[in-house]
Amino acid sequence: MNIRESVENDKNSIRNVHLNAFGQSEGETIAQLAIDLLEDKSAQPILSLVAEQDNEIIGNVIFSSVCIEGVRGISAYILAPLAVSKFAQKKGIGTQLINKGLETLKQRGAEIVLVYGDPNYYMRTGFKAGHKLKPPYKLEYPLEAWMAQEMVEGILTKTQGTVRCAKALSSPGYW
Repeated sequence: MNIRESVENDKNSIRNVHLNAFGQSEGETIAQLAIDLLEDKSAQPILSLVAEQDNEIIGNVIFSSVCIEGVRGISAYILAPLAVSKFAQKKGIGTQLINKGLETLKQRGAEIVLVYGDPNYYMRTGFKAGHKLKPPYKLEYPLEAWMAQEMVEGILTKTQGTVRCAKALSSPGYW
């Protein structure tokens, strides 16, 4: 398996991975979110990684830039969405995509990475709840699902404010 940054020609395959991973009803919404983020200027800088096996894209993760209200000069991202094709799930591909993304973002100067998802899954890659960053909307799931990871030690203890995402991710329906 190979993990690389996505390119323009990957969009259709990225859409298909999300459709496959999430099923027809939820898949269409998540697939559209992925494409919208890739095309959203307010999401820049963005990191989109794909996992390839036998020249077929079987996974995708997107990290888009966020702002923290009242805080200047902090490089922060949010992980959303993440998908792995059904036939390739439970083989560690999602974890590999996340870890490669975190490593790449750290090299590029990111200081904080956020995620809103299953704590049991995301805690395995170093995300933790209990920080002072507020989500952009009222959360549907418990606060433990709103997690962050420091790329710079100690940054979360001195950073607080409300997170503002790219336009594509700013619909209350995603929260």
